[in-house]
Amino acid sequence: MSQARVLYDLQQIDTEVGTRKQRLGEVLRLQKEPAVLLEARQRVQIADHDLHSARARHKDLILEIAGLNDKAGRSESRLYSGSVKNPKELADLQHEVESLGRRRVALEDEALMAMMVVEERQAAKEAADRELQELADQFAKASISLKDEQQKLALQLNFLLDKRKKQLALAQPALVTAYEELARQKNGLAVAGLRGSKCLGCQLTLSAHIIRAADEGTLVRCEHCGRMLCPI
Repeated sequence: MSQARVLYDLQQIDTEVGTRKQRLGEVLRLQKEPAVLLEARQRVQIADHDLHSARARHKDLILEIAGLNDKAGRSESRLYSGSVKNPKELADLQHEVESLGRRRVALEDEALMAMMVVEERQAAKEAADRELQELADQFAKASISLKDEQQKLALQLNFLLDKRKKQLALAQPALVTAYEELARQKNGLAVAGLRGSKCLGCQLTLSAHIIRAADEGTLVRCEHCGRMLCPI
């Protein structure tokens, strides 16, 4: 087997390795939670915080109303117990009971509004939870397929790298060095096929003496792009 063919076959292996490594990188990136899922998690956290705040506010109002009712009850008991005889003190107690009553009505209205806010935020939290669950389920299903592909790609790469090692053993060391240097210069494609009179690397027509030399088994380079040539 000519060295041109050996290097061409090595190029084919390296191209396959590069393709699979690129896909493996994509598969690994796709297994990271996407932005849309991370944003959904953040919305759930915000909704949970808002709901907690609304519930805390409603609870504070209920406790304030309970304390006010207790205070109003004690004032009313004194007012109507007959134990208070001083007219001014009676008037102050009456004023206090009325003031507490007005405050209670205002607090009850505020508590009702706070309860409505709790219900709205509860609904928002449930909607955010549903959205997150749907996205998480979709991601989980996709991850199963991606993990399976990842395993297959890893096996393929192991096979190709073993194949590459065997192919390297057939090539002259100096040519391997030249091949690898050219591959770095030519975006991974060091050896191009020669079909008819055309270089498949740059798609340009070659001169007759280059074609003849390649057909005779000599390792030549394309006079246009500089890649090594192998008749195919």
